[in-house]
Amino acid sequence: MKKSLLILSLLLITGCVENFKKKEEATQTVKETKKDTNKQYTKEQLELKKYLDEYLGYLHSLDTEGIIDMTYPKLFIPINKIMFKRYINTLLSSPHISIESFDTNITNIGEVQPYSDGKFAQIEYKSSIKLIFINPNLYNDDLSIRVLKDILQDKYGKENIKIYPEKRVIIIHEKQKLLAIKENNKEWKFIGDNPEYRKLYPDILPLDILSKI
Repeated sequence: MKKSLLILSLLLITGCVENFKKKEEATQTVKETKKDTNKQYTKEQLELKKYLDEYLGYLHSLDTEGIIDMTYPKLFIPINKIMFKRYINTLLSSPHISIESFDTNITNIGEVQPYSDGKFAQIEYKSSIKLIFINPNLYNDDLSIRVLKDILQDKYGKENIKIYPEKRVIIIHEKQKLLAIKENNKEWKFIGDNPEYRKLYPDILPLDILSKI
């Protein structure tokens, strides 16, 4: 049970979940991303949004190569890229959990700011994930369901978790943050902006970005 809990928590932290329509193309899933039409973005923000839509599309379709290609490359200084890819693929082959739906809604693309090697911006979006337990031996009694519910509510907040034991379904709503970085007029790249990733920031981000976030 502890191992299963660990697998689930890792899935939810990374946003990579098992077997969500792997054959769908990223362009199709981009269409499922709700459009942030109420925002009046600058030309730079609109350019960034095109890359962001593509990146979210790769996350939706769990395109490993696409995710890695659009990840901020200096992340792979402290983290081995091969191991990172292997980790994602391990999650995709999990026999325990599948995803029924994964929706995102961009809530804010921050000001595009200059730094020594290019530009950066902070991004916020909301995600809604519907998970199904496909392993009948996983969380198949009241005690394990209560433990799981307590863990998820502690992490995401009581109001953001819905569990339907009879359907073996969990719905998780979460506010997410990303950091977008564009180096030397290259393409925009992305890295998670959460406590886990921020532990790595001092080793991979320029000081003039660190001083502004």
